[in-house]
Amino acid sequence: MPPDEQPHRPAGDGAAEGDTVMKTELTLNALQSMNAQEYEEIRAAGSDMRHNLTHEVMREVDAPANWMMNGEYGSEFGGFFPVQVRFTPAHERFHLALCSPGDVSQLWMLVLVNGGGQPFAVVQVQHIFTPVAISHTLALAATLDAQGYSVNDIIHILMVEGGQA
Repeated sequence: MPPDEQPHRPAGDGAAEGDTVMKTELTLNALQSMNAQEYEEIRAAGSDMRHNLTHEVMREVDAPANWMMNGEYGSEFGGFFPVQVRFTPAHERFHLALCSPGDVSQLWMLVLVNGGGQPFAVVQVQHIFTPVAISHTLALAATLDAQGYSVNDIIHILMVEGGQA
């Protein structure tokens, strides 16, 4: 059975009354309709479910050419969000972290963090997962970086451009 699915048992197949069994299909539509609690429930369901959730988010977003895309599967980035995906240019002076809704925030956030930790800024917030807008912001950051803009300038431009989707 693929790791992205929980078995779905129809009534009368021997499942104990009261069993909560769900089949999780993490399509773009499902990712867009989930609330913060549902993201937390998938995280709580175990590492396989969280791994799959993270990969489904990663599959929907276009990383800029020559940028690394790394998902959090444990607490390597702090463990604050059910999904956190970091996008990092080859020079690693900064990264953009895509953070899902969960206990910390009810919104999707794209956060730019300098390699040294400062400055740090939320450059985009979204009420629903919108991969096209996220991909656009990542591409803009890559273009600005390639043109020699400072991290501070990139933050300010992305905040104006990204805003709320």
